[in-house]
Amino acid sequence: MKAYIKDQLLSQHHQIPYLIKGFSEVFLIKRHQPEKWSIKENIAHLGRYQEIFLNRINLILKTENPQFGRYKAEKDSDFQKWLDLNQEEILERLKRDRRKINELIFSLKNAQLQRKGTHPKFGTMDIVKWIEFFLLHESHHFYTIFRMAQEFK
Repeated sequence: MKAYIKDQLLSQHHQIPYLIKGFSEVFLIKRHQPEKWSIKENIAHLGRYQEIFLNRINLILKTENPQFGRYKAEKDSDFQKWLDLNQEEILERLKRDRRKINELIFSLKNAQLQRKGTHPKFGTMDIVKWIEFFLLHESHHFYTIFRMAQEFK
């Protein structure tokens, strides 16, 4: 696995506190555009998606080319549990779950990293591609949070 991927897994999620620093809970929970998620909803989604990602990687490791559906937070009752947490709890759980992801990923052998699972839009991907997808998805939400924080402050 490339060094930049390891670096991103270790550090990318640490951007969140800096992106939201100085903003009130009221600002974070407000939907500044009614049809779009709030900053808190974006962060809760990232936390919940880490759990989904970890479950998917474990399934890929145990099953021959599992097929996954698209994840839709609105249809996931556990997403609401993340939304019910306060911002500090979300960030703490997010860090905890990222440690679990990193422990698993960094323990995998090359043969394990080549195991595959199929995404409905992106097709069959090995675990390294799943990690890249996970990191890009996370980056997209960081950009969304940054944009909202700048536009609506």
